[in-house]
Amino acid sequence: MSKKENFYLAKLEWLGPILVRGLRVLSSVEALGQEFSFSQAMILQTLLGQKIMQMKDLARYLGLSKANATGLVDRLVKKGLIERTHSADDRRAVIIKLTPAGIRTATKLAAINRKGLAQMMRRIPEKNLVVFLNTLEMVARDLTKTA
Repeated sequence: MSKKENFYLAKLEWLGPILVRGLRVLSSVEALGQEFSFSQAMILQTLLGQKIMQMKDLARYLGLSKANATGLVDRLVKKGLIERTHSADDRRAVIIKLTPAGIRTATKLAAINRKGLAQMMRRIPEKNLVVFLNTLEMVARDLTKTA
């Protein structure tokens, strides 16, 4: 590996945890008066966009084990934010969707997240922002292929 590659890798290793931690803070829902884990917040936001999903598809989409996703969804069901049913076609398939309270909570969460992202974006000059977003899109596409 070249010196240049090692330099870039070291930078990525340093930036990775900072970015993940920052995104977790942006997705914080403490402002809603409820405490959710980052994974629970991701489930709410995913269901807001997807409307209805099978549990196995949600787990795969978020990169969670089925057991982990089930536990997270269980807690959201207890809070009255997600409704769980079984598929009429296959009783083994668990279908989940947001309740009306879940839609309100996920919508508020999305607004908080969007506000935080907008604040971050305002600090970056537009020419850098375009390069940054294009690069993130390439990385996301590549990660989606390997997941």
